[in-house]
Amino acid sequence: MQDRAEKSRARILHEARIVFAQQGFDAANVRDIAAAAETRHSMIRYHFGSKEQLWREAVRDMFEVLDKAIDLDTADVPPIDGLEGFKDLLRRYIRHCAANPDHARIMVSEAMIGGERLQWIVDNFLIPRREAIAQRLVRASTLEQLPDLNPLSFLYITTSVCQMPFVLAHEVQALFGIDVRKPEIVDAHIESVLNLFFQYRAD
Repeated sequence: MQDRAEKSRARILHEARIVFAQQGFDAANVRDIAAAAETRHSMIRYHFGSKEQLWREAVRDMFEVLDKAIDLDTADVPPIDGLEGFKDLLRRYIRHCAANPDHARIMVSEAMIGGERLQWIVDNFLIPRREAIAQRLVRASTLEQLPDLNPLSFLYITTSVCQMPFVLAHEVQALFGIDVRKPEIVDAHIESVLNLFFQYRAD
């Protein structure tokens, strides 16, 4: 019974991320989320209480997925050092972006609007992870081997170039007839990003 309830909760969170990413918080309808999750509206109220709490739990869950993808939640396994460590971090992050485009879509939506929901994300997820990611970058990268960029610019350039084909998957499909979720397309994007940063180096 408990296992069934956990599966139902996970399915609701998954569908909630999709709906919130596609429609934004205000336009998202809890009944649509329930229908997508093949459950009743009352089950969402049972598990989460309100639309606001459902959104918060969906966001919390998507950051936990990110942590696992880039090993931020594995303190007992040290990351790879040096240039290969930085490449490993990029590969992991790009694969996460390909598998979970709704993460970036939700973040872009909330960042454009600003306000209490964005501040909640910043306080509870971005600030606590900022130092962990900074340490990972310092440990995993030999910074002189990277382009000389302002750290803020470097952060947003890196996240944007990793995310954007997957965030704009519908546009890519309409314009080029390419499904960016295919493994070979994801692999090609990984190599393109690595070449963008390291094309001037002889490996």
